[in-house]
Amino acid sequence: MEAQIMDTEHIARDDLGLESAYAPPQTVVEEKLAGFWCDIFGIDGIGIDDDFFDLGGDSVKATRLTEAIKQELGTSFMAGQIVKNPTIREIAATLEAAGNTQLPSHVFALQTGGTRAPLFLVHGAAGFFFPHVDYMKAFHEDQPVYAFQVPGYDGRMQPFDTVADIADCYLEAILQVNPDGPWHLTGMCSGSWIVFEIARRLEEAGKRTERIILIDPFVEDGRMRDDYERARRDHAGTLTAQVAFANTQFKSFTRSLRQKFNCWRATGHWIDPIDEKALAIPEVREWLLRERHDFVSADDIDATKSHEAFEGESLINAYRSDEAILASEKLRRAFYAYSSDKSIASHVDIIASEFLDRRLKNPINPLRRMMPDQTVIVQGATHMDTVSTTTSDNSEIIQRLLDEPIPGK
Repeated sequence: MEAQIMDTEHIARDDLGLESAYAPPQTVVEEKLAGFWCDIFGIDGIGIDDDFFDLGGDSVKATRLTEAIKQELGTSFMAGQIVKNPTIREIAATLEAAGNTQLPSHVFALQTGGTRAPLFLVHGAAGFFFPHVDYMKAFHEDQPVYAFQVPGYDGRMQPFDTVADIADCYLEAILQVNPDGPWHLTGMCSGSWIVFEIARRLEEAGKRTERIILIDPFVEDGRMRDDYERARRDHAGTLTAQVAFANTQFKSFTRSLRQKFNCWRATGHWIDPIDEKALAIPEVREWLLRERHDFVSADDIDATKSHEAFEGESLINAYRSDEAILASEKLRRAFYAYSSDKSIASHVDIIASEFLDRRLKNPINPLRRMMPDQTVIVQGATHMDTVSTTTSDNSEIIQRLLDEPIPGK
């Protein structure tokens, strides 16, 4: 897939009133990066010290930039790294030093320095983590912060098929950064189950994380949802519960039937696209890629961006590479197939939406069963309010929790 740079009428940098003085590119890499930025932002004359966010950068533009870097320069650069390296000069230096880093390509440092226990942030179902600069301001300057991107997103390794395999991979990277601990773990929505598996593995090895913070986790459609609904039916033991369970099963069946029909009509294969075997069928895989790469106009971007927690999350697929989309699709299937009958003893803090808080009142909820020692902090009415990385709302809570003693310790 070629980098998708949208044609737009360029404006002059001098018309923007930027505080930074213009600094021209000095190297071939800086020249290349300046060209990418001019095309992506629609601005002529961008300097190497101009700030990505001051120019109006967001996660969509970050995705376009990382794809251009990969395709034109043949190297990997994660969108989340822009928060720490928001200028062309800094990105060029990061690319030059990339060959010397010992960290795997799916983990990157958002903030280094300091002697505090490092915080590791695990992405949600999208497979990547892109915090706004305001989000990062909530962390102390001496608080190390690392973030994960789903393996395979940059095409440098094969994606994993299960949540357990991803957890093993992430734990290996965590121990590489800090072999003996302590560690803090945070999971964004679906990524909470990866964090749970990491924490469980550490407990089995006789180790404990410090803080485990989950940002509005929920019970995924798929195996976990089916197990949960069955447990609710058996726990209630009433005719009403039986009817509710049957209704849930019927909805799941009709959804799958509809998806199979859509897939058959597009590819000639009668299979639910969420089935783990679907991506192994070339026609189905190509169809899913086409669906994700549908063209998005500039008007659509402007109209949609303001309503999303991740600055245009639903538009990013228009600019992602095939490898990135396939890695995200693999991740979706891993979450769909995931369930567990295990539990952890560690204390867990849940930053929950009002919607989730109501559901946590049910003792059968997997979050209650799998993480019995928990504290719930309500932040936001809906899921999108709570998981947003465009403000410092939940990052302020995270840093406050890191500063406080863990209950019971």
